[in-house]
Amino acid sequence: MIGIENELAIFLSACLLGNMMCLIYCAIRVFRRIVKHTLFWISLEDFVFWVSMGVYLFTEMYRTCEGSIRWYFVLGVLAGGGITCEIIRKVVKKVIDKTHKK
Repeated sequence: MIGIENELAIFLSACLLGNMMCLIYCAIRVFRRIVKHTLFWISLEDFVFWVSMGVYLFTEMYRTCEGSIRWYFVLGVLAGGGITCEIIRKVVKKVIDKTHKK
């Protein structure tokens, strides 16, 4: 049985993992804006991203949670990704608003 300190450390590392996933997907979206893509390439990029992230999440959950599903790990990934996406959305909105005012 793992202690509360280890559970908190796992939760925080899961939050960082969610942050990383969000930042990587945002980078993919920026790349799509720079280089025009057809629907086929967008679908392929999304497929590769989600399969690789799914495998990585599974291995991290297996490694850190000793093979069992811990809901605080799942919640940490969702919270980390959600917070990061919300911050990025607000920053991008401010940048777009400033550039459109000029």
